[in-house]
Amino acid sequence: MIEIKDLYFKYYEKFILRNINLKIKERSFTAIIGANGSGKTTLAKHINALLLPTKGSVIVDGTNTKKDEISARKKVGFVFQNFEDQIVYSTVEEDIAFGLENLELKNNEMVRIVEEMLSKLNIKNLAKSNVNMLSSGQKQLVALAGVLAMGPEYLVLDEPTTMLDAKNKKNIIKIMRDLNEKEGISIILVTNILDDLGYANHVVVLKNGSVIFNDKKSKLSKRMLREAGLDD
Repeated sequence: MIEIKDLYFKYYEKFILRNINLKIKERSFTAIIGANGSGKTTLAKHINALLLPTKGSVIVDGTNTKKDEISARKKVGFVFQNFEDQIVYSTVEEDIAFGLENLELKNNEMVRIVEEMLSKLNIKNLAKSNVNMLSSGQKQLVALAGVLAMGPEYLVLDEPTTMLDAKNKKNIIKIMRDLNEKEGISIILVTNILDDLGYANHVVVLKNGSVIFNDKKSKLSKRMLREAGLDD
């Protein structure tokens, strides 16, 4: 479980997050939604210790991120909105293997994991491809494969559909569902696109850096969406 307790985060002299209290359970599919500037990405970066609280705490399976951010990051994978920034090698299979190299795995084990990720995301045909020649949807899958290769128990995806066409949007949403339902990975989806909420079972709504809703998706009302500035 990820527990966020009395979280405040200040950037220079301005508080971006205020009094955040959340629990993200194992095997859950949680959507964090809010209008632009509501603090969604800032909160997401706290979940895997890319940012640390000004006040309060984030505890990942018993580990306080302020005390051991490295262990927290091993538990929580993160796919950025600008996923191209996560791609560092020129070929697909080399890039997926990048994080594994730091784990000092034997070569045959690294090869096995890379092949497993290629198969899982249906991109085996791209293994030898130059990443720079891929479409946006394909690059996103490569970035996701690299994160999944590290074996996270929680996976944060920051606005994963905003740069994709309709076909690739549908594909990434399905992949998130399968990772959650078939493999038990807890999904934390950060978005301001209501159509992305299809498979989420829990929703957190942010407004001006504070939580204004934290409950089952079925209880999310149009009034709450209007209050958050998300009604179309």
